[in-house]
Amino acid sequence: MKVQWSLILMLVFALVIAIFAVINVNPVEVNFLFGYADVPLVLLILGSALVGGLIVGMFGIYRLFRTQRELKRLRQENEQLRTQSAASSVASTVAPPAYDEPTVSADAAPLEPISDDLDRTRDSRGFRSDK
Repeated sequence: MKVQWSLILMLVFALVIAIFAVINVNPVEVNFLFGYADVPLVLLILGSALVGGLIVGMFGIYRLFRTQRELKRLRQENEQLRTQSAASSVASTVAPPAYDEPTVSADAAPLEPISDDLDRTRDSRGFRSDK
């Protein structure tokens, strides 16, 4: 839908420029730094609009090529990261070496609170079981 609105706006703008150029058909004197020339104003208006459109189009094409080049670079980087991730996931599926001693001690002692402020009243709901 955005492309259609852009096309409609470009056509309306071109129509306005064409009407403006047709209304102004008188010859004007143009200074080319090395000489003067009498040119119909309609040609000057249409030529200026054409040159402006070409300049904007060239900037758009440059931006498109730059974006495509960046997209290509990012796709290559993405593919490299995927292959690295696949290689690391294969390495992580290998079982770690067995250890002789346990990593977590299994202590059967009850838990105690970090501070004594939980046990200030008789019917406290602290963690101590010796009271």
